[in-house]
Amino acid sequence: MERESNFARRGRTKTRCTPFANAQGQVTIFIIVAIVIVLGIILYFSLDFSSKSTVPEELVPVYDYFLSCLEETARNGVDLLGTQGGYIETPAFVAGSSFMPFSSQLDFFGQGIPYWMYVSGNNLIQEQVPTIHSMETELEKYVGNRIVDCNFDDFELAGYDVYVENGDVEVTINPLEASLEVSSPLTIYRGDVSVVVTKHSVGIDTKLGKFYDLALDVYSYQQDSLFLEQYALDVMRLYAPVTGTELSCTPKIFKEEEIKADIVEGLSQNIPTIKLGDDYYDLSSQERSYFVAGKNLDINENVNFMYSNNWPTKIEILGDTVVTPVGLQEGLGILGFCYIPYHLVYDISFPVMVQFFDDDELFQFPIAVVISQNQPRTAFASSVGVSIESEVCQYKNQNLEVYTFDNELNPVPSTISFKCLSSLCGIGETKTVGNEAVLSAEFPACVNGFVVAQAEGYAEAKYQISSTTESVANIVLNKKYSIDLDLGSVPQAIITFTSEDFGATALYPETKTIELIEGNYNISVQVYDDTSLVFPAINEQKCVDVPADGLSGFFGVETEECYDIEIPETKVDFAIVGGGKTNEYITETMLRDSNEINVNVPLFGLPGSLDEIQENYLKAEDEFIYLSFE
Repeated sequence: MERESNFARRGRTKTRCTPFANAQGQVTIFIIVAIVIVLGIILYFSLDFSSKSTVPEELVPVYDYFLSCLEETARNGVDLLGTQGGYIETPAFVAGSSFMPFSSQLDFFGQGIPYWMYVSGNNLIQEQVPTIHSMETELEKYVGNRIVDCNFDDFELAGYDVYVENGDVEVTINPLEASLEVSSPLTIYRGDVSVVVTKHSVGIDTKLGKFYDLALDVYSYQQDSLFLEQYALDVMRLYAPVTGTELSCTPKIFKEEEIKADIVEGLSQNIPTIKLGDDYYDLSSQERSYFVAGKNLDINENVNFMYSNNWPTKIEILGDTVVTPVGLQEGLGILGFCYIPYHLVYDISFPVMVQFFDDDELFQFPIAVVISQNQPRTAFASSVGVSIESEVCQYKNQNLEVYTFDNELNPVPSTISFKCLSSLCGIGETKTVGNEAVLSAEFPACVNGFVVAQAEGYAEAKYQISSTTESVANIVLNKKYSIDLDLGSVPQAIITFTSEDFGATALYPETKTIELIEGNYNISVQVYDDTSLVFPAINEQKCVDVPADGLSGFFGVETEECYDIEIPETKVDFAIVGGGKTNEYITETMLRDSNEINVNVPLFGLPGSLDEIQENYLKAEDEFIYLSFE
């Protein structure tokens, strides 16, 4: 019995079944399952799903297409960044004004391209220069929003099932490439074969980064040196009259429209010839080196400067546009010749497009060029929000209400500025509210300043006001009326209408219409005809007695001093042969109800000498002319 009992203990294992033992076994199973799941997850995310090697061969065409779709989308975004000055989504549009023609964008063949620098309607310099980071962010957003737009219809017809989910995009723009890391699950099925790829790497060859760096260098150089303004000044002096003297016995007439057209033509011809650096061009002659700026800049790509006469351009001319010769006035006959001194001042503003390009790519941005009173604007290293107005205009702390209307008290929406001493400050515009055109705005503090109102079809109007003590300005604008002129069969004439606040001049018969407003006018006409008079050259010595130097001069001792007079031969092509003056109050009713002004002008004989020219000139000052309205 004892042996049997020992045998039983050796050959059998007794297991005691308890609740604790069952629970322990279940926990072990769950731990094993959890480990398997975790390992699966780790394995799933540790695999390089962006590599083609993880994609089954028969699914590779679908994945290749997806990568090419990402590349094409990225390329389109890069092209937009290049053509729109570093922007895909352009900043909010800000309109310009009559003071400055620039909005915040240049209309380039129907595409709005943000200015990197422009002058706002209230004469503040504004910058919109993108950064590499902002360009990367815009490209990330552009591609990310279009991941699910890839079209897999052809593959689905061939038996594939493709699912794309939205994801994240990270873009890095380098000088010669742009790389994209896309995190977006792409699932491809065909029969029993499938794959899920969550990360995708795409790279495209592009000079976007390089072109941007070059553009930034050129922009900084322009802001520091204002080389575009310097070229514009040279164009102004070459294509337009600025300061000078002409030997002539007939008035000099500067036709504003012709001068403006000449300046625009000069800009159109010269701006595109500007070069930068010394690497990407060949000069046809040494004289062309004048057009090379920034020779220290490292520019090894093509760069182009553009200006179009269709772009917003402001050209204002200050100074007398009709200049009377000196030498014809009574008492000046001793001169023996006539001359015309003139001085014109210009405000010029226009855009220039800067382009970097090769055979495949383009990066461009516009910039504003500003000339004020024959001088370039002030250069600023950082010019955001800097005012190009005078210091007076920068402190606007007096509230005024301005009302603008015509002679019949109808509202006239107008552009408002404020003149204080020599400073002209842009303020804003009156808007129609009910039966009134009104503007409530801050003005500079100024005693006896002028609120200036301008409106299309109306003469400029001024209202004197002390903004420190007054708060309302009511301005009446006079409507302009275009009316024909008839001076008869005169060969050529200058007719001038001058009132206290308005003036107009016409060269007849080239111009047979004139714009006038109601007012009291001094009206003068001078008639000219061809002549072949030639005044010989003068080379003579004049001597006069002058007080002697030193103490002897104090006691009345005089000494003779002589000087040479050299005047070249002067040919007189035109001479005055008629003219006269009158004064007349012209009412708005006369202008509105008439189509033509007939002017009866006295005529004299054709002069044969300088004395006769002076005599005719004096007659034109004394004779009367007669006007009739029909």
